[in-house]
Amino acid sequence: MEERDQMRFLLVLLLAILFPIVAVSASEEKKVLWVELSEPITPGSAEKVSAAVQEASSQKYNAILITLDTLGGSADSTFKIIDSIQSSSVPVIGYVYPLGRHAWSAGTIILEASDLAAMAPYTVIGSSQPVIGTEPTNESKIVNAIVGKLDSLSELHGRNSTEVERFVTHNDNLTPDLALKDHVIEIIADSPNDLMSKANGMKVRTLHGEIVLDTGNATIVKYEPTVRASLLAILSDPIVSTMFLSIGILAIILGLSHPGFGAEVFGGVLLLLGLVGQGFDVNWAALVLMGIGAGLLVFELHVHGFGIVGVGGVIILAIGMSLLVAQPVQPMLVPTSYATDTIVTLSLMLIPFVALFGFLMFKAYKATRMKKTFTKYPVGKGRAIDDISPEKKGYVWVAGEYWRAKSSTYIKSGTAVKIIGSQDGVLSVEPVAEENDNKDFQDQKKI
Repeated sequence: MEERDQMRFLLVLLLAILFPIVAVSASEEKKVLWVELSEPITPGSAEKVSAAVQEASSQKYNAILITLDTLGGSADSTFKIIDSIQSSSVPVIGYVYPLGRHAWSAGTIILEASDLAAMAPYTVIGSSQPVIGTEPTNESKIVNAIVGKLDSLSELHGRNSTEVERFVTHNDNLTPDLALKDHVIEIIADSPNDLMSKANGMKVRTLHGEIVLDTGNATIVKYEPTVRASLLAILSDPIVSTMFLSIGILAIILGLSHPGFGAEVFGGVLLLLGLVGQGFDVNWAALVLMGIGAGLLVFELHVHGFGIVGVGGVIILAIGMSLLVAQPVQPMLVPTSYATDTIVTLSLMLIPFVALFGFLMFKAYKATRMKKTFTKYPVGKGRAIDDISPEKKGYVWVAGEYWRAKSSTYIKSGTAVKIIGSQDGVLSVEPVAEENDNKDFQDQKKI
């Protein structure tokens, strides 16, 4: 009996030791995936959010935190992000952060699409009127489509649809206190950790039903974009994509005018990458790039070498493989000033390339206007092979060839001569004084 009591005591002691460890392990399992959108909303941003949602779903995260610090961006990419948020089996928390920053236009719409909307102190949301080119548009088809989408998002998450609509129709802007008062957001938090603490236990409405957030003491893990998402982010930069398009077109023109240097292939690749940055379907572009890369490798193998063509083929093939899933150009949800500044910057960066191309065209034009002159006989000096006189023609050695020649004076064999003209294929020559004539002449005769 005493032995049994000892066993019970040891078992209780063991459970007392292990229970805190199990409890700590359970708390450590709670984690939140943090995705930062601190750039214009582009196809790269949409790809980043889509990949993050897949990772969070597969690795059983408790929530996804999307922090927003953006002026806006592509409407098409914005709606792709909304689709990713609504397809997520993990609740998504939108958060305007850091302190004092802003989420205008597309950023505001993404915030309203989130299952839980939050703002840091001194941040701003609003100004969501769509922009086409550099001008805000009031075209009813576009405006009503965005307003309708925001209405459905507000209804889903139980927010104030009237005020949300005014972001688009009146370009309203709200601070955190006003946004919370008008039921546009649910929380004001100083930091991501503060947000997780305040959000814990809150009930949110998603397309998959109501979910109670379990974010207390959760570990926040920053999302690291994939190679594909990072590459798309670079290509989607308006300056990069426009530069690629411009240089690609110039390279194609150069390649077609001077075939054989591969400039047209280089230009075609840049053109494709520029189109991807502008919203062209990434999958099709990736397949074309892979085809070009494979073709260059086959060509390199055919010519039995591994030079610049082979290296270029490997690089193009790698880019195509990295890009292989998708994203198209729609109205932009950005402030007018941002669009104008982008166009001005692009214009300034294109000036050197336009100037260079103009200079090349000018030189080519001047070359076509030059008078063409042809010399049908050799010029310079030579040496007499035969005796030549006004009555007798003979041969001279000029520029490595024998030529029939005549002279108005007597020229002895071996004498240096100067060509002064030609008639009917017969050179006119005259003697030239030169040292070591006989030695040079003998050397030429030996040749």
